Amino acid sequence: MKSPQSPDLNSLRIFLEVARTESFSAAALRLHLPPSTVSRRLLELETALGVALLLRSTRRVSLTEAGKQLLESIGGAVELIDRGIAGFRPANGTARGRLRVATSVAFARTYLPPILKRYADLCPEVQVDLQTTHHNVDLIGESVDVALRMGEPVDSEMIYRKIGTIEQRLYAAPAYCSGLTLSSPEDLMEVALVAHRTRMRREFAHWLLSDGSRHFTLERPPSIVVDDPAIGERLIAEGLGIGLLSDALAADGVATGRLVPVLAEWSGPPTTLYYLYHQQLGELPKVAEFLKAVRETFRVRAE
Repeated sequence: MKSPQSPDLNSLRIFLEVARTESFSAAALRLHLPPSTVSRRLLELETALGVALLLRSTRRVSLTEAGKQLLESIGGAVELIDRGIAGFRPANGTARGRLRVATSVAFARTYLPPILKRYADLCPEVQVDLQTTHHNVDLIGESVDVALRMGEPVDSEMIYRKIGTIEQRLYAAPAYCSGLTLSSPEDLMEVALVAHRTRMRREFAHWLLSDGSRHFTLERPPSIVVDDPAIGERLIAEGLGIGLLSDALAADGVATGRLVPVLAEWSGPPTTLYYLYHQQLGELPKVAEFLKAVRETFRVRAE
């Protein structure tokens, strides 16, 4: 019989979800449990350990020092156990469990729907937990299985693979361009710019443009700086300035008439798309099948 002083694995899982979401209700939703069960199990865990792990208020939940120590100590271990269990392929060949994917809003909006459609056909019993952020997440620290990124990764411990390349061009709203005469990149020195933070150098937008034979470096303060290209696309379509967007992200706007190319013969440097995963997770069926869906989707796009 289990000692009442020995916390069980399920209680630790519940603690991890509450600690990461800072919410009992959000953790209950993710775990498919009643909030009352989440609250009760955490009280039992605190009783078993003899310490307070959480500070509760009407708006949020925060960790005590003991809670922070427990999160740091057992978070990775519990996730590895859960991944190992969920990664087994049953006799009927079906992958199950939860797949955590992190990417940017722009990547999710532009590329993820066909990837997830293909993945749903391959692994209908896997729940996809999608995290969208403009930051490069810590895959191990945040328990992410796969990350999809624009630009070359810097995670030396991760396995990463190039899956495609996107072209970037200048776009604006038709109404914004109606009163402008733009015949060369030099004319961009007098217009409003919407810039992505990764294309900034200190306080200046830093755009390297080329028409194949000529090169031009645009360096001047933008009117608006954004953290995610998808936000930039919306602002540009509203007529707030000219911006450098990927052709894929701008495609819907061009098709609906919300965006038009500017100086169409000039383009920015291509951006490479990658996926990343930890080498110990690559053989898990749910991860392997997702990477397969990504590769197949981009192969179809390339064709």
